[in-house]
Amino acid sequence: MKSAGIKPQFDKHRRSNISLLHWATIIGVLIFLVFFPYNRGLFNSFSFEFESSIFEASLYVFVLFFLMIVRLLFIWEIDSYSTLLSIGIWFLPLIYWLSSFHAASYHNAILMILIASLLACLFIMGLYLGTTPRSLDVLQSMLMLSGYAVVLYGIGVMLGLVYTKDAIWFTSGTYRITSVFQYSNTYAGFLLALLMGALFTSVNAKRTWVALVNAAMLVPIWMSLMLTYSRGALIFIPLLVLVILFFLRLDRQIAFVITFIGSALVTVFTLSPITERYIQIAQIVMPKAEGEPANLLSMQDPLVWQTALILLLGSLICTLLVWGIRTRYLWLENRLSALSGRKFAPYIVPVGLGGAGILGLLLLLGTGIAGSILPASIAERLQNINFQQHSVLERKTFYIDALKLASDYPLLGTGGGGWSALYEKYQNNPYVSRQAHSFFVQTLVEIGWVGFAILLLILGVVFFRYLRHYWRERQQQPSHFVFFILTFTLLAHSLIDFDMSYVYIAGLVFFSLGVLAAVYDKKISLTFLKSKVASRWRFLYHGALAVVTLVLIVQAYQEYAGSQYFKSAINKATNNKPLDELLVTLDQAISYSPKHPAYLVTKIDWLSQAYHQTGDRSYALQAKKLIEQIKATEPYDRQIILSEYRNHKDLGEYNESIEALEEGISKFQWDIKFYEAAIMEYAVNGNSVKDTDPAKAQTYWNRGMELYEEVLHRKQLLMLLPEEQLQGRDFDVTPFIRQAVGQILFGQGRYEDAVSMLKPMVENDLSDVYNRIGVRFYLAALHMLGQSDAELLNRLVEADPKEKMYLDSLLQ
Repeated sequence: MKSAGIKPQFDKHRRSNISLLHWATIIGVLIFLVFFPYNRGLFNSFSFEFESSIFEASLYVFVLFFLMIVRLLFIWEIDSYSTLLSIGIWFLPLIYWLSSFHAASYHNAILMILIASLLACLFIMGLYLGTTPRSLDVLQSMLMLSGYAVVLYGIGVMLGLVYTKDAIWFTSGTYRITSVFQYSNTYAGFLLALLMGALFTSVNAKRTWVALVNAAMLVPIWMSLMLTYSRGALIFIPLLVLVILFFLRLDRQIAFVITFIGSALVTVFTLSPITERYIQIAQIVMPKAEGEPANLLSMQDPLVWQTALILLLGSLICTLLVWGIRTRYLWLENRLSALSGRKFAPYIVPVGLGGAGILGLLLLLGTGIAGSILPASIAERLQNINFQQHSVLERKTFYIDALKLASDYPLLGTGGGGWSALYEKYQNNPYVSRQAHSFFVQTLVEIGWVGFAILLLILGVVFFRYLRHYWRERQQQPSHFVFFILTFTLLAHSLIDFDMSYVYIAGLVFFSLGVLAAVYDKKISLTFLKSKVASRWRFLYHGALAVVTLVLIVQAYQEYAGSQYFKSAINKATNNKPLDELLVTLDQAISYSPKHPAYLVTKIDWLSQAYHQTGDRSYALQAKKLIEQIKATEPYDRQIILSEYRNHKDLGEYNESIEALEEGISKFQWDIKFYEAAIMEYAVNGNSVKDTDPAKAQTYWNRGMELYEEVLHRKQLLMLLPEEQLQGRDFDVTPFIRQAVGQILFGQGRYEDAVSMLKPMVENDLSDVYNRIGVRFYLAALHMLGQSDAELLNRLVEADPKEKMYLDSLLQ
């Protein structure tokens, strides 16, 4: 009896503590959503420039999750659906960890393990935070309001009141707004999700003031979306609307469509005056040169307050529209009550809207109406939508190349960052894209078919269970459907772009997925597990989870500390500090992250510079040791291969330097710089041994000519690209290659061919030593043919009097 009297007090105290942890964790997630997107959306470009903020965010999330483990210890139950998902989600970081053992880039693989673990933590947080109606309301408001803050920041950029680097892109003659993401297409995908969420909340919120707040954001979101000039995002709009409509009851479908069309029309009518002023503002605000500050405006500027006034007027009209629709809900529901009960009712509006949308799209794009009602820059983008435009063709190429890559690494993939490390080995043409422009394709490359299947299984289970239960109660239109809208929209757009490479957006998606899984968790009970799993497993699982989280915290801290030391070393270098002082700071960075390619490449470069300045061979030998060390884990890093080539040259290891170039050509088959250097090395080395070892000289020259023929062959392949597809980087016979091949032809006694090869160089600037060498061999080849060019010889000697001596030596 005594213990029975104590137990309720203990339970009440424990519930109080658990509730406190629950809301503290929610506040922690809110801080993540509010503050971290402004670090460039936590973009993962697999380059040092963006890593520090990702390590900082990872450290924050892991510490927050470690605190949440205490709460999980009390509420975790082995026989629940949430428990299975909370365990299953860790298979994604596990696959990334397994793939790191044979990763194409070990450092990138570690980075992706941290990111995948961060996403798993946010998923579990959503899974256990979205368990009550009150929590769901708070989480929904958090997500939407934090998103609206990003939109308002973008509006501030549009008005010229704030600006960060690349917040506006000037490309193809248009000023494309990017807000915090520095990439307009990702911002467009983010805006799509917010637009659909705001439309749903505007027509579905129980409280009118909540609906009106969301309605007030519709026009700013629409306006921002149009000013991203993203054609792909606009194509997704009708598809997303149709999907969402299928899950709304009939009266809400009609309200949704009216709000959608009304807000779109308000945007169209205000778009031209706003776009005109926005372009003027962008021309004033954007820095005129790299490193210059932005020329920010004030609210007193007529361009600013006029643009803001038009935007506010549009928002007000849209808000009044939503308010008017909501006042007629009861009337609309009564009128449709008989029809709403029919089985075909959910399909009436989507089918009708789909047909009308297709007809409207054909009229808009096929009759020139778009040009009369939209700004010229936007109308032109819309009218250019087709499947032969360069962005579509380039993405198709990315995906084909990715499948070729995945076929060589089918099970566990290439490890995190595998596409970034390996794509140039498999690419069809010399494009530059460290992102595969598809979350799913890039995931397939990184963790193979096993990891890809696990990802699809998690997504499929969460979506299927949620929609199956939601369909049964869709007449009540629960507001948590907004989490599905946000997640589905972002994942859909990430099919064709790298939105999920922004850790903020990926975190938003996985947190929302966890919430979706939590909503109907009580609908399932796996009671058979209780009899087979003792209570001690609760402590074993959470103990293991705590250990893993602590390891992640330590790893994230080490990477973050290393990045801070590296930044300090770079700052000291810009201030011309002595090498000894620089190396102390740089070595501290390396001690925290011993396999970071950027740190080691920087040290190799500084040691190389020291060698060239002092002639002390020990610097070159230190660099060689570092190259061997880092190449073991970063075999596909271009900078490391180039450093190896230069280091061998410094040490007089010419055979090894050529081997490094050959390796570069095999791994970067469209990098003309490797061909230039290799052909030149074969030409020069052939010349150096032609008198002592003619056979070896011919071997060098023959290989140089093979590489030249490969350049010509690949140049022909580029002619097969569709006319609309951009080639990418230049890939052609450069003056450097022309000069090297001319030397080889001269050495082989093919003087007529040498003259033909080198003749285009006679008009080049002879102050350049490489141009002079080409002209020198051209004149020598003419001499061998019994010809001469006195005027050209005079120009050559005027550029450098020593050239007469060099030419005579060559002829001898």
